[in-house]
Amino acid sequence: MKTLPRPAPSAEERFAAVHTACHDTVYRYLARRIIPAHLAEDLTGEVFVIVWSKVLDGAHLEVPYVMAIARNLLRNAYRASAKASKLRAALALTQQRPAIQDPGVALGLAALKETERELLLLTYWDSFTSEEIAFILGTSPGAIRVRLHRARKSFAAALESESTQRGPLGKAARL
Repeated sequence: MKTLPRPAPSAEERFAAVHTACHDTVYRYLARRIIPAHLAEDLTGEVFVIVWSKVLDGAHLEVPYVMAIARNLLRNAYRASAKASKLRAALALTQQRPAIQDPGVALGLAALKETERELLLLTYWDSFTSEEIAFILGTSPGAIRVRLHRARKSFAAALESESTQRGPLGKAARL
């Protein structure tokens, strides 16, 4: 008796087989490593969106390959979370403007570039160390120390320029 060749499984059937084989494993893997739980659900969904696109491209996926996709998405989620935290911290710092009592200091700070002003404010108003500022700004502590040195020089020059424009009693000189 001659048997007919069985047709190749459709993309939907292949996806269903992969989904059945590893959905719970992927979810548990992500849920153990990420909090809150709804993020594990979201990432699991993203994993299977990628799996679906791979299946449509004709790939025959095994469980370890799907787990590698989950691992990569988890790593990307960690990176995105760290970047978002840095951005939130930096934004919060830029929203807080200190009350500056001395008008000369206020004018000197206003004359600086935004990056120099922010560095001086983080150092002297917020009392962050070079290491902490480096973490906030995403650079090295050595680079922060060099930038801080330059910012101090610019600030001193701005203060000197401001004092020469003002008379000996602190009033603006008339030209």
